[in-house]
Amino acid sequence: MDSGELARQRRPTFDESLLVDPEELDRPVVDFLGSTPGRMTLVAVLLVAALLAVGVAASTMVSDRRSRLETLRSHTDPLADAAQRIYGALSFANTTAATAFLPGGVESHDVRDRYDAAIGQASAGLVTASNGVSPNDIRSLTLLTDLSNRLALYTGIVATARANNRAGRPIGVAYLSESSVLMQQDILPSAELLYQAQSDAVIASGRSVGPSRVVIAATVLVLVALLLAQASLARRSRRRLNPGLVVASVLMAVLAVWLTTAGLVSTRAATGARTEGGEPLDTAVTARILAQQARADEILGLLKRGSDTLSDIKFDEKTAQLGWLLDEHPVDGAADALRGWLRSNDEIRRKLASGDYPGAVTIARDDGPQDSTVQFARLDTALRDDITRLRDRQRDGIAHAYTALNLLPAGAAAIGVLSALAVAAGVAPRLSEYH
Repeated sequence: MDSGELARQRRPTFDESLLVDPEELDRPVVDFLGSTPGRMTLVAVLLVAALLAVGVAASTMVSDRRSRLETLRSHTDPLADAAQRIYGALSFANTTAATAFLPGGVESHDVRDRYDAAIGQASAGLVTASNGVSPNDIRSLTLLTDLSNRLALYTGIVATARANNRAGRPIGVAYLSESSVLMQQDILPSAELLYQAQSDAVIASGRSVGPSRVVIAATVLVLVALLLAQASLARRSRRRLNPGLVVASVLMAVLAVWLTTAGLVSTRAATGARTEGGEPLDTAVTARILAQQARADEILGLLKRGSDTLSDIKFDEKTAQLGWLLDEHPVDGAADALRGWLRSNDEIRRKLASGDYPGAVTIARDDGPQDSTVQFARLDTALRDDITRLRDRQRDGIAHAYTALNLLPAGAAAIGVLSALAVAAGVAPRLSEYH
């Protein structure tokens, strides 16, 4: 092989395959998302989805809270009030039934009318509560049935006691004592359980009524995302502000402030209804029941002419508990009335110890400023007025909590939709510049 041929073999050859590019994969979606218009579109879609989700979540959550408040305002709270009226009316009826025996013989029309009114109020409360209790609330329905049956038994025993008292038979006091035991040991504990169950339901329902912190946090996060998207779009388009994103940002800011403000107002009102209404109301109701039970014990001890030391012991126990409750929850005039009542009771016991039964009865039933009846009436009136005031405070707090959320469900949904439309309207012109 000559040198020319060897040189030709060593000369590099040209590979024609290098003139053809390797076949590329067809990835239009990936390529589009990697481009500026694609990234803008993706951000816009995510923002629209987030705005709609926040609007729906806020609207649904607030609607649920308003529904709870509406149930609390129109059902749970009135049912608790009915239970409280049953509790108070039964105790007052027992006290009035005992008071009717003080004169001996036929009781006065006023006392009889007060007894009948108390029994009527308790019966009406049982009907109201029975109609309001949920069919699934087996415990409350059982208590109501038990109360209704035992109330019929109680009124029968009292009627027998009154008939014997009018006939001048001493056994009437024994029947009265039996009816009082039935009331204090069976009926009133059941009424207390019913009231406590409904009162606890009111307090529990009012604990969580404001907008959720999670929804507020989500609204703030979407607002931050809008601001970041605005900054990114301004940098790419060389424009300072995008009207659509600005409008969406303002709307989200309004929603965040609205949710926070309404939540604070609603929560504060519901908390006030609980701490300044419902919780002290329980104490006031218990104090009034104790006072009425103590009054019945005082009269029974007097009717038995001091031979029943158990009535005196119960009186001392209940008035002591009452004093502790009034220390915990002061009521205008109540503590002073309790002290006056205790002094009158001491005087009744001294009269009985000396054999002066008529003098003891005079202190227990007359309307002198220092007599037992007047002091008890002062105490009972003070506690009754306090219960009314606390009930109004609780009801007003629940109403204010409900009102604070009135327009928010519809407003949150509208803001979510308008914000999403604003984002779409703001990004569309920028995308059209790339066509």
